[in-house]
Amino acid sequence: MQTGSQVPSGQAPLLAVSTIKDSPDHVRRYVEGNLAGGVDHLVVFLDAPSDDEQDEVLALLTEHPRVSVVRAGGAWWGGQRPRELNVRQCINANVTRRVLADLGLGRGWLLHVDGDEVVRVDREVLARVPEETLALRLAVREAVSSSTWAGQPTAFKAELDDRDLALLHGLGVIDEPSNQVWIRGHVMGKSAVRIEADRWLTLHKVAREDRGHEPGLEDDAWLVHHYESYSLEDFCRKWTAMVASGPRAAYRAERRQVARTLRDLISRGLEPAALRRQLERFYRMQVEEDLETLRDLGVVTEVDPLVPLEGAPVAPGAVPVADLEAALEEWRGRAKTEEEFFRGTSPAGPGGTGDGTDRGRRRGLLGGRGR
Repeated sequence: MQTGSQVPSGQAPLLAVSTIKDSPDHVRRYVEGNLAGGVDHLVVFLDAPSDDEQDEVLALLTEHPRVSVVRAGGAWWGGQRPRELNVRQCINANVTRRVLADLGLGRGWLLHVDGDEVVRVDREVLARVPEETLALRLAVREAVSSSTWAGQPTAFKAELDDRDLALLHGLGVIDEPSNQVWIRGHVMGKSAVRIEADRWLTLHKVAREDRGHEPGLEDDAWLVHHYESYSLEDFCRKWTAMVASGPRAAYRAERRQVARTLRDLISRGLEPAALRRQLERFYRMQVEEDLETLRDLGVVTEVDPLVPLEGAPVAPGAVPVADLEAALEEWRGRAKTEEEFFRGTSPAGPGGTGDGTDRGRRRGLLGGRGR
């Protein structure tokens, strides 16, 4: 295995790491979208490789030359698999950062994203990031939820200012004039870390040794598009899978009642047809958005995150794929403790939010428009 050979700064790669359990179609969107959006290579941990459809997902990922896949079932954890998903996600991300640093990719960047997210990164702007910058923050763009999509969503929501929120509230579009209501999923966005930095990736932020957060440089040149319950079918699939997955996930306050209602509904033991009718009823009442109204008001952005950005990935060989995969496999069965690889907040811990609520940031330092 070759280690320590630094990649020239002009070719510093951008990689993304994810821990996923999803359908082949959604995984295909995740792969194609992120590679089209400026990512050079994906490292994917299959969280439940023996479950339904995961053989097909494994084949899809294995066949792609710009994807490295790890079967992260019980053998990966050596019998010490963390109970909480967010702990597994963060440990996997931080093991990956260490492996990449040992391979000499320290000047590059590692993103931590979910399987229902697609990033868009302007590589020319990224190349101008100051050398001393250790973290980037990608603001979120959330897909509008509509049963009218013929394919993938092409209308996305960003956080709004107080005036727009007041208008939407006054028109009855949202129940409260708050971005925490306007955005159904997370509002914290996602982060990237300089691979050589002595830092830890959490679900949304970059943490220091003291568990404080590294301020992330923000710019409209890098965004994450979140496909959060963007259709009736996706809503039903997502919540049914989440309830079946076992331990309760942690939700911010605005989402807890929704999560409680859906968990109680899905766990009620209804006949499949009855459950489907009630899920659809809930979706129509609480989730589906009036796309025509949002377009009329100019509060959505029309974009297809799956269309390739201009510009090629780094030169072949900048990411030593064979060495990367061999180095990851060396971690199979080895101890990957929370003390060493986790700097977030467990759902079982105080607050249960995963990353806390601090939102320190540096806006638009590269000439972005901010938000």
